Amino acid sequence: MRRLFPVTDPTATAASHAWSLDELADAYAYPETDGPWLRANMVSTLDGAAQHDGRSQPISCESDMRIFGTLRGLADVVIAGAETVRQEGYRPARARDAFAARRAAAGQTAAPAV
Repeated sequence: MRRLFPVTDPTATAASHAWSLDELADAYAYPETDGPWLRANMVSTLDGAAQHDGRSQPISCESDMRIFGTLRGLADVVIAGAETVRQEGYRPARARDAFAARRAAAGQTAAPAV
């Protein structure tokens, strides 16, 4: 069964489970259907802010970044707003060895298009 939020709670004990990239990729895998899928991902603070000083990275934790990287690594296309690209210093998506076999099995190219 797929879990809704596969993240490690930073307040948990040392015995907590840190998800591997493969486990994250399994948890966030696309359903096995023939239709296109759209997935959105963002972070926000408890008061609903999506940025701090014009950037989202300061409100993201390590778990957020791992999930973001996993979703980006599994996507066919990554779309981001122009100001987000400028402020966050985005670079073109690159192929990740961790997802190469998974992408090949799904008939995807080596890296997502940006």
